[in-house]
Amino acid sequence: MSSVDDLLRPRVSGAVPTRSGVGIVVDADTVHRLLSQPLTAEAAVRIALISHPALRATYAELGLARADVVQAALIANPVFSLERFTAGRFQEFGIAQSFVDLLSQPLRRRVAEAQLASVRLRVADEVFQHTAQVRASLVEAIAAAQNSEISERARAAAAASAAAATAIHAAGNLQELDLVSERAAAAEFQAGAIHARGESQASREQLVRALGVSTTGASLILPERLPDVPVTDPPVDSLLTLAAVSRLDLAAALQDVNVAGKALGLTNRFRLLPDGTLSFAGEGEDGGPFKSGPGFSIPLPFFDRGQARMLRAQSELRAAVARQEALALSVRADVRAAHALLTSARARFEEYRARVVPLRRRVTEETQLQYNAMAVSVFGLLQARQGELSAGQGYIDAMSDYWKARIQLERAVGTSLP
Repeated sequence: MSSVDDLLRPRVSGAVPTRSGVGIVVDADTVHRLLSQPLTAEAAVRIALISHPALRATYAELGLARADVVQAALIANPVFSLERFTAGRFQEFGIAQSFVDLLSQPLRRRVAEAQLASVRLRVADEVFQHTAQVRASLVEAIAAAQNSEISERARAAAAASAAAATAIHAAGNLQELDLVSERAAAAEFQAGAIHARGESQASREQLVRALGVSTTGASLILPERLPDVPVTDPPVDSLLTLAAVSRLDLAAALQDVNVAGKALGLTNRFRLLPDGTLSFAGEGEDGGPFKSGPGFSIPLPFFDRGQARMLRAQSELRAAVARQEALALSVRADVRAAHALLTSARARFEEYRARVVPLRRRVTEETQLQYNAMAVSVFGLLQARQGELSAGQGYIDAMSDYWKARIQLERAVGTSLP
């Protein structure tokens, strides 16, 4: 039976931390060391696995399932009774033990172990989903920081254009309308820069929440830029095949079918004999001999023959099968949808990389040449540079969208993409 760590290792980039019991060992020194360096995706995932309290609560669910296995392996305690305490002595005693509980113990244990396997799969899936969210939050934080930097440069360019317009207007060589237009543009870029700074700060705090650390977003050290986009993406057919064997929630749903089947077998085995006891009792009268002997009791299945229990167990099995089939269909649709978004995000990124950004850069270069030849004004040059900066923002947004789409596809597939 695979442990949660074994299930996570092929799905999570980087080392999976060591755990103690059902909880995770919180290594503050490791977290501090990782936070003191630029935060890579692997480091961010490791920090979250070490420190996030919600993940520790998720792992604690394994303890509940293990407790059920331990309980299922135990035999019910015998019941001892004493009655009619008279004349300084007990007149009656008895001890009884459920033999049905003893007979059903192996099957009950198998059902509990199957439930534990299902819980383990669901816990691993929840942890995997959280690590994907951590990586997406890191992408958003890096992209927001880059956009904030570009917005600041665009604000500075607009402010310079407005300052130049003010000087030219003071010399009487610029109309009032043109001056007001330049000042309005500068104010708009100023507002945009303020918004971009706020978005960057908010995305850092979102990342802090995903990491589960007691620090501030401003203290995080982020990489300067997003990682390069891979040359190619896997085809959708291979991803559908990969999802069928990698999705942990799909495996958990299949395990639920196994649990329901075992529970049905247990119910069917003891449908006519839900309870039964073996006993030994003794009785004595004042001055008379004390008599004792064994006893046996079972309920007679005249009316209740376990019909309701069987109907419930059969319905639970049918429901588990239907849920597994529905999830399998949903998984395939999720993978196709996520792959379509990834394909679109790549196409948009390639358009910015191959056409938009180079063309905007060419516009700036040509405008610079014309400005040097005094064919265009300084305002035209500044507008060209602002257009180039806006294209740079679009490029960053497109790259960020690609990585978020890729992470979403990994969530749909249930593991890291090859």
